[in-house]
Parts: sequence; structure tokens; C-alpha cells
Amino acid sequence: MGSGCSFPATSDPQQGEQPFATLRFDALCRTIRAVLNVALVVIHLDPTNEWGTPCIWHDTAPEQTPPPWQDLRLPAGSQPTLLLNDAHAHPDLGLPPWVRFYASLPIGPDGAGRVTVIDSHPQPITASLRQRLDDCGAIADQCLRLHTAARDAEEQEAEFRLLTETSTDTIVRGTLDGVRLYISPSVRTLLGYEPDELIGQRAITLTHPDDVPAFAALMQKVRNGTLEVGISEQRQRHKNGSWVWLEAFVRLTHDRHSGLPNGYVSSVRGVDHRKRVEAHLTQLASHDPLTGLPNRSLFRQQLQDTLATGHGAEVMVFYMDLDRFKQVNDTLGHQSGDSVLREVAHRLRAILRPTDCIARLGGDEFTALLVADRLHASDLAARLVATIAAPIPCGGTQAHIGLSIGIACFPDHGRSAEALLVAADQALYRAKAAGRNGFCFFTPDQENGGQA
Repeated sequence: MGSGCSFPATSDPQQGEQPFATLRFDALCRTIRAVLNVALVVIHLDPTNEWGTPCIWHDTAPEQTPPPWQDLRLPAGSQPTLLLNDAHAHPDLGLPPWVRFYASLPIGPDGAGRVTVIDSHPQPITASLRQRLDDCGAIADQCLRLHTAARDAEEQEAEFRLLTETSTDTIVRGTLDGVRLYISPSVRTLLGYEPDELIGQRAITLTHPDDVPAFAALMQKVRNGTLEVGISEQRQRHKNGSWVWLEAFVRLTHDRHSGLPNGYVSSVRGVDHRKRVEAHLTQLASHDPLTGLPNRSLFRQQLQDTLATGHGAEVMVFYMDLDRFKQVNDTLGHQSGDSVLREVAHRLRAILRPTDCIARLGGDEFTALLVADRLHASDLAARLVATIAAPIPCGGTQAHIGLSIGIACFPDHGRSAEALLVAADQALYRAKAAGRNGFCFFTPDQENGGQA
């Protein structure tokens, strides 16, 4: 029996071209030769196929004297089926004299190869022989098609793996329960972990506690199969213990046969830099750049939010203005004036509680918002006036300024943010009229509700 090696001047499928390394056409040749009881079976792929390399498998009967293979011309794969009971009747084909029975069938996609059956004796072409030839050709055709499909799938898989493993985004494949099945290597840069350390784990185990509720709600939609596409921004813990801001685009996946949800795919990227920029822009939009205090817009918003929540105690609004600050600017210059404003902000923050809100409205005007009763508000106002009255070092000298405060109380003096600010401003006017460097509560009848 033949060895199944290739003909001279052709590629050995077991040694050269890797696309054919797993094809067992040598065994198929033996099977076909035994089924048809012929001298020789050849399966070959011709050089016009997509691989561009001719490759041949064959099996020869043990008793057959090896014929001169170099004289055997095999048809191209794209040619139609050829069936001859005696090749001697067809001298125009140029077949060697020892070839009598001859059959050749195209196989594979686009006729990529052929099965050729040869015997040294003529054979009658019966219906049974035709059927066996067709069956053998169908098996060889299916084998080649399956091999081609498997090779194409491997190449496609390699391309997809190349995309995921070289992507700067981290690609995650997970179950409906949020368990990671795959995570791409870029997670090393993103979170400092090896992929194997995170496979089998849930992302929520690394999520910042403040971000868990929103992320859990998104993953619940994944479990319910109701999320098609979602976006999550959250902090996750880096392997070094720090928190990293991530943005994840999550898409639900479906079983291609049943159409039912079967998991999710997520593309994750780090957004630390963007978050820092956003925080900086938010700070610029809502805070005074000189003192770092909230500005007028943020103070109004915080006042409105405080009024909307409702408190058992009274809400107090302080409207504050510096006394004699214009003299500092006029005599020491605006740079010294800026230094004084920064020191004033520092002193005000030191007196007020962390829960109180203090803001700079502009120029030398400040406001404060606190939840307190009238007695505590009076005590705080007196301390604020006293701390600002202390000399402020400035440019090798000392600045002497004062602080006047107008105080309005919710709900007695107004039920809206605007009404309270107007009332506090009116009270400030009365405090200044009373001699400055003091505080005054708003009173509708214009009576002094505090001390001047």
C-alpha cells in the first residue's frame, strides 16, 4: 500500500503548507481505494486555488507496480466530472498507457481540488459504481469544505484576538450575572492586574462604594436582559490601592440561535485626565478664583437646595461687606488688596463650621449660609466681626478693616433665596448706617434687631 506522500515537484501537506497540515486525505484515499477496489486514488489541490500551492495525497494497491507518476497529468479542479470506463478509447486526453479506468470529480469550494480514481483494467460504469463514486466525492468535498471553514474561522479568530489584545481600550466579556469570562491585556495598564486575576470575578467588587448603587442598577438591567447599550462612569480600585476613573460602554449580547440574552461585552477606558479637567472647569465656573470660595451662582444654588430640603432649625443668611477696604486698595494697591481678601476668606472659614457655606459674591462682598437658631447666629456674627477687626499683615505693613453683617432668617424674613438675600442686604445697609463693624438682623419695621 502506498505511503500517502506527495508526487514529485509538489508540496508535502504534512511538512510545508500549514493550511493542509491537519487534512487526513491520505486516510481518505485508502478508504476510497478499498471501497472502489481500484489500483490508485489521488486527491489533489491545484495551484489555482486560494492557497496557491499544489498538494497531493494518494494511495496505491499493494500489488500494483508503481507507475511512472511524472507521466500522469491531473485535471484542474474547476473542470467538470470526467468518467471513463476505458481511457484507451480517448487518446486525445494524453493519459499514460497503463491507465484504463479513469474517474475524476471536483471537490471543495470553487473546485479547489479533485478526487481522481484510476485502475489498470477497464470497468463497466454501473449505477452502483456511479453512486459509490458520488458518495466518495461528497465525503472528500465535505472534508475540504469543513477544513476551509475551520481555517477561515481560525484566521477570523486571530484577527479578532489581535483587535482586542492590541486595543488601548480594555475589552470585557461577561455573563448576565456580571462575572468576567474574558478581559483583554490592556487591563494591566488600566488597573495593574493580570487578566487571569480578574477573570471569574465581578467588576462591582472593585467599584468605589459611592459608585456602587448606579453600577448595580446598570448590571441589574443586564441580568434582566433589558439593557441594550449602557454607559457607566465609576471609580475602580487599582492594584496599588488608588482609585481610577473608568468609562465603560456596555452592550447586551444574545445567543445567535435562541436570540435570548446571554451576557455582555464592555469596552472600558480610563478617564482620569478628563475627570480632572471637568473638575477644574467646574471649579472655575462655580468658585471665586482669588479666594477659592463658592461664587454667587453656586451660593444661590446651595441656598435654594437648603430651603427645598426643609430644616427643623432656622436657616440664616449672612450678607457681609468689608469696611474701609477701598482705602487698602487706594493706599497699598490692588495686589495688597487681593492678599487681604484671601486672608479674610481664610479667617471667615476658620470661624464658620464645615457644614456652613461661605461665598464671595464679588469685590468685598461675602455671604454665608448656616442652619442655626437666632442665638447661635448672633454668636457667630460677633466672632466674625472680631476676627476681621484684627490687623491683617500686608506688604510690610498692616491693614485695618472691619466687617458689617446683615442677617435674614427663613422663613420669617423670606421664603425664597432671592427674598432672603434682599432682606439680608437691607439688614447690612442698616448695620453700616449704625456705625459699621457690627451686625444687624432684618426687621420689617426697621427696628434694629441686633447690635450696631
